[in-house]
Amino acid sequence: MAGLLVWFLVLRDRNDKGPVVPAVVGLPQQRAVGELTSRGFDVKVIVAPAKRPRGIVVSQIPGAGTRLGRGQTVTLHVSNGKPVKVVPVTTTATTTGSTTTTSSTQTAPAQTAPVPEVVGQDEAVAAGQVEAAGFVAETDPVSASGTPGSVVQEAPAAGTAAAIGGVVELSVAVGPSRPAVHVPNVVGQKSGAARAALLAAKLTVRTEYKKGKAKSVGVVLSQSPSAGASAPAYTQVTIVVGS
Repeated sequence: MAGLLVWFLVLRDRNDKGPVVPAVVGLPQQRAVGELTSRGFDVKVIVAPAKRPRGIVVSQIPGAGTRLGRGQTVTLHVSNGKPVKVVPVTTTATTTGSTTTTSSTQTAPAQTAPVPEVVGQDEAVAAGQVEAAGFVAETDPVSASGTPGSVVQEAPAAGTAAAIGGVVELSVAVGPSRPAVHVPNVVGQKSGAARAALLAAKLTVRTEYKKGKAKSVGVVLSQSPSAGASAPAYTQVTIVVGS
C-alpha cells in the first residue's frame, strides 16, 4: 500500500490539471468509451480474456480520479468473454553467495493480466502504471533516440497476458548528456516505494531478492550504488529485497 501511495503521488503531481478521469470499470465497452470521449479523452481498447462477461471493462489506465489533459489517452482492458488463462510460472534464478536474482518466487500456477502500454511515457509514470497493474517494473538505461527518461520499449509487449507479480522490462532512453544526480537512501523502504523514489531522482532500477526473516519480506535490504553517491542520470540502481 505504501508503494502504491508513492506511485499515486508521483502521478498526481505530474497530472494536476485537466478533467478528471471517470470510473468506467464494470461498464459495457460502448458506454465506457462514450463517458470518456464526452470528457475530451482519447480511448484505446485492449480486448483480452477476463472473468467478466464479454464487452465489459475490467480495468482502466489511468485509474478513476486521475487528472489528464484533454486529448490524452485512457486505456481500457475489455473482456472477450473467455476465461482467464492460468499458466504455470517458471522462474530462472541465478544465485551468487546468499543473493538470488529472480523476477518471481512463484512456482505454482498464477493468474495473468494484460501489460499496459507505456512506450513514450516518462519512466516514473510508466513504471507506476506497470506496478499498479500488478507487475514489477524493471527500468534499463539504453542509448536510444527519444526524450531522456522516456520509455522506448517494453517487454512483454503491451496487451500481452503476463503472470501477475512478474517483471515488465522498460527500456529508458538516457540521451547524450547525463548530468550527475544524487542517489537517495531507500534501504528499509518497501520495494515499490523504493523504486518510485529512485525513478523520481532520475535513476533506473533493478530488483534482486534475498531470503531472510519474515519481517524483511518486501523490504529493501541493500542498494548499489550506495546512498549519497553521485552518478550520471538514469544510472541503474540495484536494490536487494527480502523474500
